[in-house]
Amino acid sequence: MYTPEQEQCEQRAPGHVTCLPPAFGTVLALLACLAGAWIAAGSTGLLAHPLRRALTLIALGAALLAPGIGTLRPALRMLLTPIVAIPAAYLVMLPALPVNILAAALALAFLAFLNDDKGRNPFLAAATAVAVFGLYVLARTSIPWVWLLADRIGRSIGTLGDVLAAPLRVGATFAGLDFLLVMSIFWALSLHYTKPPRRARALCGFVAIAGGHLVYLIGLAYVPNLLAALPEPADHTGWSLARWLHEALPWNAPAVAALIHLVIAGAMVRWTAWSPTVDREPAGQAVPSFRARAALGGAALSMAILVPVIATLFTNPLDLAGKRIVFYEKGFLNWLKPTHGSYGRLSSGMYGMLPVFVESLGATSVVSPELSADDLQDADALVLLNPDKPWAEGQLDRIHDFVRQGGSLLLMGEHTEIDPNGSNRFNEVLAPTALRIRFDSATFAVGGWLHSYESLSHPITTGIPDDRNQFGVVIGASVRTRWPARPLLVGRWGWADPGDEASDRAMMGNGRYDSGELLGDVVLAAEQPLGKGRVVAFGDTSSLQNAIEVTSHVFTSRLFAYLAASADKAHPWWRQLLGVLAGAFLTALLCWRSSLARTILVVLGLAAAVVICQQITVAAGNVLPDGRATSPNHLAYIDASHLNACSGESWRGDGIGGLALTLMRNGYLTLVLPELTSARLEKAGLLISIAPTRAFTEAEIDAIAEFVNSGGLFVINVGYDEAQGNEPLLRRFGFGFGTNDSIEPTPLGHFKSPYLESDSRRVYVRFHAAWPVRCTDPDAQTIAYGRDNQPVAMLRRVGAGKVLFVGDTGFAMNKNLEQENGQPFEGLRENADFWRWLITLLHDGPMWLPPALQSPADSAGSAPAQDVPAEEVQP
Repeated sequence: MYTPEQEQCEQRAPGHVTCLPPAFGTVLALLACLAGAWIAAGSTGLLAHPLRRALTLIALGAALLAPGIGTLRPALRMLLTPIVAIPAAYLVMLPALPVNILAAALALAFLAFLNDDKGRNPFLAAATAVAVFGLYVLARTSIPWVWLLADRIGRSIGTLGDVLAAPLRVGATFAGLDFLLVMSIFWALSLHYTKPPRRARALCGFVAIAGGHLVYLIGLAYVPNLLAALPEPADHTGWSLARWLHEALPWNAPAVAALIHLVIAGAMVRWTAWSPTVDREPAGQAVPSFRARAALGGAALSMAILVPVIATLFTNPLDLAGKRIVFYEKGFLNWLKPTHGSYGRLSSGMYGMLPVFVESLGATSVVSPELSADDLQDADALVLLNPDKPWAEGQLDRIHDFVRQGGSLLLMGEHTEIDPNGSNRFNEVLAPTALRIRFDSATFAVGGWLHSYESLSHPITTGIPDDRNQFGVVIGASVRTRWPARPLLVGRWGWADPGDEASDRAMMGNGRYDSGELLGDVVLAAEQPLGKGRVVAFGDTSSLQNAIEVTSHVFTSRLFAYLAASADKAHPWWRQLLGVLAGAFLTALLCWRSSLARTILVVLGLAAAVVICQQITVAAGNVLPDGRATSPNHLAYIDASHLNACSGESWRGDGIGGLALTLMRNGYLTLVLPELTSARLEKAGLLISIAPTRAFTEAEIDAIAEFVNSGGLFVINVGYDEAQGNEPLLRRFGFGFGTNDSIEPTPLGHFKSPYLESDSRRVYVRFHAAWPVRCTDPDAQTIAYGRDNQPVAMLRRVGAGKVLFVGDTGFAMNKNLEQENGQPFEGLRENADFWRWLITLLHDGPMWLPPALQSPADSAGSAPAQDVPAEEVQP
């Protein structure tokens, strides 16, 4: 679409047009796609992944619907836009940043296709730049050499702000390397697609890009000063500019860089005289033949498939069967498990459940008091958990020899250990490597590093999300990682807060970002080969602790299996070199004599290869716990795969931290269930689902039915108000609400109900907000009643197993079971006792009785309460 001035220009000199700046619609669509690419990559700042994807979709939607594009073929645009929008949206929704970015390249390529020769080149240049950007992000997150190089370049760029303003230490993210890469390629291609003379345009473009970015860096350097000048409001309700700035800065400061570069890109597009021809070579150069173009396209597609295969594909299955893991007994730690009589968050213990977990994976665990040669003999991996005492004579030598001879070492350090001479036990172990645990606190912007990790492609990290801190890292130390060490896990949205020996916060810093502190791209875990073995170092111990491993077990099971594997390392030097060379060759094929068809082939081939390689790697890396070695089966899963109504934060009122500890006290290895599959359920003994809001599929219902029929125990807690979508599952086991489906049940609210009685004594269980339930099985057992003798919890046998239905969404949540501080509810621990009794009932074992019924005279006559009206309790 051209303006009247452009049309007049073409009429005056047909076939020799040199003044063809695109119209507004073209500029809008192109900028929307660039913005979409940066948002998809997370370049613009900290965003929750759903919001990041939604904003990306909005940006690409705006581009595809922009006016003035494809006006010569409006019917074709109307027909093809939905066809292109669907795969583009699919790419955005996939859990892979490079693939999300390639959606923008696909949209740009489509817009280039819609335009005639006169308006195609701006979109082709942008599509090529974004495709290269997607390739770069793939390389950065899968080839450690590229990540280390990008980090070094980012720190060098940050020094510009340091020199001109306040001290600034940043990695690639906050340095804005993503913006510079895309803009540099787009600037270079824009020169290629315009006619000489180019020198002035080249100089103007360079100055604009460099100058605009320098403005951003200077502003970023002064962020701590700005925040210090604006004290954070004490009142966190309502909106205020000061509060908004404290929440947005520095985490969303890169959005300013994005805005600056979009303005520059818009100017480059709008006021550049783009060449009106496409695929035409400069004078004196022949146009490539069809055979040559086909060969270039085939080579580009081959490289697009090969790069992910080299960089991200890991096919060696991970397995711990028959492996031997040695844990050093000593350190700043304990080997306690949750026990009856101790409650609250601090009752979880530290590592008592770790040997149980490792053994459920098929390995043998040894807790070694001295790291003797006998203990290390035949070991596959050695784990050091926060060692804090001086090493005994010969221990360090035994550790280093163990690794050099082919063993694996996992060192879990932390942020508050330092000697007067500035050393610590961690770095003494790491002395032969380029890894060091720093004396600082790697601090997150969002608690638990939610939506804030950047995990490098690796057998232990691929496919693991970070929306519920599935990696389990909290606040620990950062890990200094220099070549030949390789980062595994990076905190993209956080900072390194230097330690303070005089601090009353366990030698932690002041808890705020200050000038000169490392901002963004904080290494949390790293790996380095050493001799025939390998060393993996974490700056935090949380991932392996009892309470956190409930959610981090997918990651830690892979971690242990990788450490114990005798296969080659994940990123050998030759593989990284091949990945770099293949990526460089693909970049050259994209940029040299770039063509629309070749760009589309690369985008689709690269996206497909990344997704397939990720799926293969995840399948090879699955290591499933198995509780069948004990009787009864001690593996318990809490469903987290159906948008359950419980909170993902363990100790919120709606959280399940108390339930996890309750099950551990009763002998269970308790884990959340990331996906409901037959493969996981067949190895488990207990499944608990709390108010699932995503409906179970038929395959999942069949898997649960098979699990129960084979002897599994299934507990579902859901109220009528949250039951939508659960009806097929409940009907499968003969359960429902109220007296029948045609009458809506009446809520029973909060009350206590007796479930056991002996003579004149009764013990009660609390319900948070219960509903009456029913069961079609005449032999079903009512566990508790509400008012008017309406059942609120019923148990029935199904095959060799049992199903318990509790008509109360909040029944097993912290607010009804166990408080974070460990304090009882109204002076009583009724529900903790109820679960202890219930588990013995589910197992058909000797009945455990609550303390009120444990006198010899009473215990003999104890029986489940029958037809006893509930005792109403005021909230």
